[in-house]
Amino acid sequence: QLGGIFKQLDNLITLHQRKYDKIVNIKKALLEKMFPSDAETTPKIRFKGFTDAWEQHKFSYYFEERNERSGEGELISVTVSSGIKKFSELGRYDSKPEDMSNYKRVIEGDIAYNSMRMWQGASGYSPYTGILSPAYTVITPKYGISAIFFSYLIKRPYMIHLFEINSQGLTSDTWNLKYPAFSKIETKAPIANDEQNKIAAIFVKIDNLITLHQRKQKCNFWLFV
Repeated sequence: QLGGIFKQLDNLITLHQRKYDKIVNIKKALLEKMFPSDAETTPKIRFKGFTDAWEQHKFSYYFEERNERSGEGELISVTVSSGIKKFSELGRYDSKPEDMSNYKRVIEGDIAYNSMRMWQGASGYSPYTGILSPAYTVITPKYGISAIFFSYLIKRPYMIHLFEINSQGLTSDTWNLKYPAFSKIETKAPIANDEQNKIAAIFVKIDNLITLHQRKQKCNFWLFV
């Protein structure tokens, strides 16, 4: 009977791993097909009713830097795999500095990225208002711009490559991408805010499914052990 229970749990873990892998692969494919390639002005997959070519602009057309400083608020961090998280959710035991007065303020709806790891994809949309290390860069969308849409756009392999070649520094250990260099990089985006929002909504749903299967897999794993 115990063997049967463990076998069922093992099968559940495998099932959710397969579902997780499948959804991750779907997300990778859509990141390629719902955004135009370097030589194109329209994506291969598009929502009905949108036909205009995407416009190409520098990031300064879509965002401006938020450089407010504050030592008070929820401490947050930017991760490569999970985007922005509350520091308290990361399970880390790093000691906080005594003086955080120079920390950068982040408002819900901003995008923050690790200036020294942008070329590795360390960026994310912030669902929180809080503060983070001065080593990060905070950008806030201009009117009519979907920050969630852009949070997925800048995770595409092509964009990460652009961030890598535009980072400044002698070695990968010292590469950094501050806002002045970031703002000059060009990208394509839909003219219509509705199209930006629809694309963003698809990827939010996919990420929610990925998180769901991650949690189910972990839950079954802990039951197993």
